[in-house]
Amino acid sequence: MNDTAVKIEQVVEHYDRLADWSELKEYYSGSDYLNFGYFEEDTKSQKEACENMMDQLLSCIPDKSGTILDVACGKGATTAYLLRYYPPEAVTGINISDRQLEIARQNAPGVKFLNMSAMDMSFPEESFDNMICVEAIFHFVTRTEFLKSVLRMLKPGGSIVFSDMLMTWDGEERRPRRTTENFIPDLDSYRSALESIGFSTVTVEDITEQSWRRHYRHATGYFHEQFLAGKITRDELSQRLHETYERVPDLKYYLKVCCQK
Repeated sequence: MNDTAVKIEQVVEHYDRLADWSELKEYYSGSDYLNFGYFEEDTKSQKEACENMMDQLLSCIPDKSGTILDVACGKGATTAYLLRYYPPEAVTGINISDRQLEIARQNAPGVKFLNMSAMDMSFPEESFDNMICVEAIFHFVTRTEFLKSVLRMLKPGGSIVFSDMLMTWDGEERRPRRTTENFIPDLDSYRSALESIGFSTVTVEDITEQSWRRHYRHATGYFHEQFLAGKITRDELSQRLHETYERVPDLKYYLKVCCQK
């Protein structure tokens, strides 16, 4: 098994494990979201922040007609949100986990879900009016190759909207679910890399404060309150916050991106 296959397997195992973690689902207010979200000043919950993130991304698609593909749809919470704007028959979701797709089909009835890798999408040219990908593109080896295939599958004038994270070199190298093949040192290099693919317009917005940093403050506060209330032990507190603390030295930017064909 090559390194890329190993990383893909680790990504699936990680998110399948999180899919069945009841305490994490409680943090997301019973929803099946699993991203940092977008915190306004008055955002109260992580679920609300995740819905805000969907609003932020979909604001880049003024005309919400035609078809849309939800890439790496997870457990279908993002897909279900799309049904506020699109009929089920206009929405397709893809993921590489049968376990997550099983949950997604319950969350978004009537949507076409496929077990398909983002790096091996078999749709014909100009298949979709728009695409969305929430907090997953950094897993793809590589994001630029993925976006080249997106350009092929978008109809003229269509867009892909997504959230992305840039890590330090050490973070990309050390983390089992990341890859140095996706390392980009700064925002100017990031914009240049996306523009070179051939999109007519590329918009990159730094939302590190509204997303990652406010999520960090919310998550640490939430689980410390559970500890203070005696709902979890000190060991359980450490377990819940381990990954959050580990990200701090590695995560440089959290981005909202729109690329139009």
